[in-house]
Amino acid sequence: MVLRAIFVKELRSYFGLFLAYAIVAVALALCGFFFYTDISFFMMWGGQNLARGLWEFFFHDLRYVLLLLVPAITARSFAEEKKLGTLDLLWTYPIPESSVLLGKFLAAATLLLVVLGLTLVYPFVLSHWHPEVYWPALIPGYVGLLLIGLVFISVGLLLSALTDSQAIAAMATLGVLVLFWSLTWNEQAMSEAWLHVLLQISLFDRFYNFARGAIDSQEITFFLFFFSFFLLLTWQALRARRWRGKGEFSSFRTFLATPSRKQWVTVAVLDLLILSGLVGLQTLSIRNNLRWDFTPTQTLSVSKQTKSLLADLDKDALLTLFFGGSPDAYQRYEDVLKRFTAENAYFQYRILHRDRNIGLARQYGATHYGTAVLEYDGQHKLLPGAGEKTITEALFQFLRQEQKTIYFVGGHGEKDPQDGQPQLGYSQAASALRNENFVIRPVFLARAERIPEDAALVVVSGPQTDLLPDELERLAHYLSAGGSLLFMLDPMPAPNLTAFLAQYGVELDQDVVYDPQNRLFGGDALSPLVSLYNTGVEIVKDFQVGTIFPLSRSVEPADSLPDGVLSAQPFCRTGPGAWARFRAGADSPEGAVDFEGTKARPGPISLAVAATLRRDQPTNGDAPPAGGDQQAESGGRLVVYGDSDFASNARLSLLGNRDLFLNTVQWLVQDEKFITERPRDATIQQKISTLVLTTEQTRQLFLITIVAEPGAILLLGMLVSIYRRRHRR
Repeated sequence: MVLRAIFVKELRSYFGLFLAYAIVAVALALCGFFFYTDISFFMMWGGQNLARGLWEFFFHDLRYVLLLLVPAITARSFAEEKKLGTLDLLWTYPIPESSVLLGKFLAAATLLLVVLGLTLVYPFVLSHWHPEVYWPALIPGYVGLLLIGLVFISVGLLLSALTDSQAIAAMATLGVLVLFWSLTWNEQAMSEAWLHVLLQISLFDRFYNFARGAIDSQEITFFLFFFSFFLLLTWQALRARRWRGKGEFSSFRTFLATPSRKQWVTVAVLDLLILSGLVGLQTLSIRNNLRWDFTPTQTLSVSKQTKSLLADLDKDALLTLFFGGSPDAYQRYEDVLKRFTAENAYFQYRILHRDRNIGLARQYGATHYGTAVLEYDGQHKLLPGAGEKTITEALFQFLRQEQKTIYFVGGHGEKDPQDGQPQLGYSQAASALRNENFVIRPVFLARAERIPEDAALVVVSGPQTDLLPDELERLAHYLSAGGSLLFMLDPMPAPNLTAFLAQYGVELDQDVVYDPQNRLFGGDALSPLVSLYNTGVEIVKDFQVGTIFPLSRSVEPADSLPDGVLSAQPFCRTGPGAWARFRAGADSPEGAVDFEGTKARPGPISLAVAATLRRDQPTNGDAPPAGGDQQAESGGRLVVYGDSDFASNARLSLLGNRDLFLNTVQWLVQDEKFITERPRDATIQQKISTLVLTTEQTRQLFLITIVAEPGAILLLGMLVSIYRRRHRR
């Protein structure tokens, strides 16, 4: 009852003063200004990730608002009452100090919650104009703001309890919080060990992952322990009135002569023991950290491929990273590397400042900041960075020693694995294959008598003209001998290819897939977004990410399978709102997309088919492919896509396109254990979600966030103040 009475009294004092409303209004005006400028910055730079990028900026800005807000609302908690003498009057009643402290703490926390709750207006307004607001990504940011705000309140209450001046309490609180904020600023003046220690106690660096979209259990326990310890100190400061004497700290000799010296020593020893216990508990929390990733694509969690590779790690792997610049870079690297160590203790890392370790950096060949060296089983590899994708690719190459050869067919206008052009090139796809230990080579069927014996897979990627019968016969011999083929065919007349694939239960139609319902925001209907997968096919068994197929054709399995074909299954389908639109005539201009006078087949439409051949297929005298005897015994495999652009340089990094392409290759070469979800590289992620507001919308946003909401709070404060004055009379 006492706690409730104190809590209600404090709330009335907050919401009964115009000054409190004015402080909240100023805080909201600052929040609105930061949100408005962050939106402007986001639109200016194209904003590739609305779920993370915009809100990460915004949550970091809100920290500064709390840095100014909390000292203003906690300064009067004890200082004003001590100055007016009401606190001494309160102690004449049998009221425990803990109830007073918790009542004031909960009241200040309630005011903090009100301010944070009012900022939710911003995403609501934005969602009215832009449908891509991903609400779960906001949860970690607001949880982090609440926790760091509670820490600020505990510091403010302690300093307010030590003085009877609101100004001194506010300035002292601000000074202490700025000190914790700036602990890691001058990174050049400290060693890596000190930087690591200071990062552990830096309030603002602890907020880092909350703003990005993840909640770590170690960060929650840190903030809980932090404000609990400061509340303990405040409770002790309030109790000290019972035995504290005047002038006892005027000199050391005077202190030793006062009766309260024993209590002070007892309190100091007790606080040190409690602090040591909290440090120990936090150490355990760090070692047993749990992470909840709220980002849409789980970019702050270890991917399935990384987990699988680390599970196979049975020897020590050491990564040495040479960093430079701000502590943000150190923290960003450490956050990634800690995920690896948490999965397997064999993986260890060290982060060294390059300018302080020039000799070692030169020995490793690390010439730039951010360069890393991975050592494993007597091997070492120089890495251009320390992102999850880069490290995972290096581990893959260390652990998978076998190399398989993939041949890309040329001579028909196919997409070239050496071409770096965005639309036509496959250089990124080739690089991704090399990172998984494949060798890439070209083959020209018109000049070759047969498919090379070392071919584990042959790829036909977006031919612009039909293949000749002799060329298709060589592919048929290779397939019947246990080889694997991957066809990625764009909409175009190809009677030879159509007849060839029909032999294996795969049907091609002269059509273009059109999906007005499932597409990227801002994209056209000729780039269907696929999220319906046949999980019975190994390629997409655990696939949960959408894929994009721009300007694609339908690929369907035959109703009855020809002899020798074990199965032919579709595994990528459009939604039911899609259409396969047939062209009016085979002589239509190449590349033309004219739907006038055409007929259409309703969806779902299949865009990919995987086929397997029986083991008893005749070999036609061909030698088994280099994929090995196992591949020949298992029979040939065939995958046909109705689009080749999904694996081009411009689109390979979009959504799940990269994983789908690589999983297809791994299935075709019969390495199903490598079919998995791979880590995403944020540095090459294409801009798939842009935010564009009209001039009128930005003007309305300014008025709502910076003018209307703070103005409404001020008006409410004025009305409350007038009401209280009239009722006093």
